[in-house]
Amino acid sequence: MGELARLEEAAHGLHAVLTDPALGACAVRTGDHPSLLVGAELTPEDVRTALREAVCRARDDNAVLVVALLGHGFTAPQQTDLYYMVAESETGSIGSAVPVGQLLTTAVDEPGVEGVIALVDTCHAAGAVPDARGIAGGMRAGRARLSVLTAAAADQAARDMRLTFALVDVLRDGLTGAGPLVYPDARLTEELRGRVVGQVVGRFEYDSDPYAADGLWLARNALPAPGAGGGAVGAAGRADLEEAVTLWRAGTRLPARLTRSALDELHTFARLADVTEGADPLWQDRVTDVLATLLGCCDLVALLNTVFAEVLNSGLLRTARQLAGLPPSAEGPDLLRDLVEYAALRATKVDESPWKAPARLVAALALLAPRGEVDARLREWARRHGVVTEFNDALTELARRREQGELRLVVSLAGALTDWPDEVDAWLVGSGEPLPVHERFRCESADQRGVGLAIGTALNWARRRLPAPEQLVNVDVAAPAHLLASWQPEEDRVGRRRLGVNHTVVVRWSGRMDPMEENAEMNDAARKALRDMAACASVPVEWIGASVLRDRPRFEQDLETGRYDTAVGLDHHPDALQDVLEQLLPYAPIILWPRPDARFDDVRLRAQVEHHWRSLPAGFAEAYRTRWAADHTCRSCLGDLRAVWHDEVWLEFCRPFEQRVVAGPEEEQ
Repeated sequence: MGELARLEEAAHGLHAVLTDPALGACAVRTGDHPSLLVGAELTPEDVRTALREAVCRARDDNAVLVVALLGHGFTAPQQTDLYYMVAESETGSIGSAVPVGQLLTTAVDEPGVEGVIALVDTCHAAGAVPDARGIAGGMRAGRARLSVLTAAAADQAARDMRLTFALVDVLRDGLTGAGPLVYPDARLTEELRGRVVGQVVGRFEYDSDPYAADGLWLARNALPAPGAGGGAVGAAGRADLEEAVTLWRAGTRLPARLTRSALDELHTFARLADVTEGADPLWQDRVTDVLATLLGCCDLVALLNTVFAEVLNSGLLRTARQLAGLPPSAEGPDLLRDLVEYAALRATKVDESPWKAPARLVAALALLAPRGEVDARLREWARRHGVVTEFNDALTELARRREQGELRLVVSLAGALTDWPDEVDAWLVGSGEPLPVHERFRCESADQRGVGLAIGTALNWARRRLPAPEQLVNVDVAAPAHLLASWQPEEDRVGRRRLGVNHTVVVRWSGRMDPMEENAEMNDAARKALRDMAACASVPVEWIGASVLRDRPRFEQDLETGRYDTAVGLDHHPDALQDVLEQLLPYAPIILWPRPDARFDDVRLRAQVEHHWRSLPAGFAEAYRTRWAADHTCRSCLGDLRAVWHDEVWLEFCRPFEQRVVAGPEEEQ
């Protein structure tokens, strides 16, 4: 089986969170078979011995045993029993591997063991579930408890240790609504399924012990219990407050849960406290300022929740974040609270009011909300905080930027059936006309240079139709797969500069504009996928390796059954990229792949996508400019990625073509 590049990272991360006293609270074992067993020389006997020692420890302590098996697994033909693979294991020999079901049955049947929780992150992981009859007929007559979380169905592959990384993130960040403890139950399974894309996370539960002293919990919840408060302050606010308090009064600790009432009490204490020996008065002022800002953030969050109660959702908040110019890192588990807090504490310069950046965020929300005018309560908030001018300036500027963002030139090379086209089509969208204005431009020559000149002519045509001082920034370039595989349109010289120097270029596939009967179904599927992706907490990219692409019939079957219907990333540059794109484009609304000269491996490639995901596709434009400035020598940078991106904006543009309007949308006038 192939090497699992992230296996050790996943194992160490899971072990760390499970043995954290504040989270998993598992006891660390040392010796020849420690609680974390990782190595290239492991044998089946090593696994059995390690588990035997762990079972004895759990029996002696009357404790719950947590078993995690990470790596490769296989099932025998015509069977679903999972066999866990170690160094010398072969898929053709069940004797060379470890039968997981038997392993778990033995562990759960040991008298004195309070219960067993198993986490199985392998291919065919659901085959790890033991036969309940074997437990019921054991030494304990079935009076046992077992819970198994599995990474994939019995006939399904598991990739990139996704279950493990998702579980580590959940346990570190906490599980909303789970109470003080996280159980391997339906709530945790639902959360993991929302984070793990492309494989079926499963859960098996056996509970026949009426005398168990405690529930079979996996970890303490890092989030406060529902109704217990603690949500008033986010990570940025707590970090600033802890620093200020520590430098003011060394050794002073903040409450574990910073509620609104706790902030009020701390603020009163900091304002009225006498200067004592060992306390720094300058840092006392800093503590007072931070607390005042955090209290103001609480008030603003409450106000926004009231004013926008009918429309506030994650999509609106993320769009407002982008429009207000806050980075993706401003987002947190409590989206509204964390955006407000970041704006007040991180996005404001030293000599500015702490409410200038929040005023931009409030202005962005006011512009995006479906109402005719700004709510009077927002203007009153700006007046109380002395940012009326800043608020009005932000409204004016952001309205202009939003209009500029809606204005775009669409250039289509759909006529390029085998090589370069003889002409290009152009539509000006968002110019105030009832329908997009269309024009067709001849190419001086049917080659890349001729297309570049035609795009330049289309840009001049579009500019002449716009009143001053409006500027055309966004350009969509739609092309067939054979051009998408080798052409970077933003690098074409248009006039004196490359197209991407002054324009945000987004590459589209012209096939979604074809007047074909199945295009309506294809684009509706893309709309559904985009909605599902927007609701996904993790980065919803399904990565594909070379081994998947080599089995083309299986790959085609996976496409037809909806396997790859979100964002798809190629973790390498295929030799037959055009063929791959032609196969993928009708199914996946977003496709990513590295340039052939990219200088990073698949791990760093994925890290770049995860880090920049919230800024895409517009973020590619700046990344390409950065790459040019670095003379193509940047290492592990976003500019080494190519993308074909079909978002809601593009699918709306394509809607008239779904109705088989053969020419252009303007002919409907």
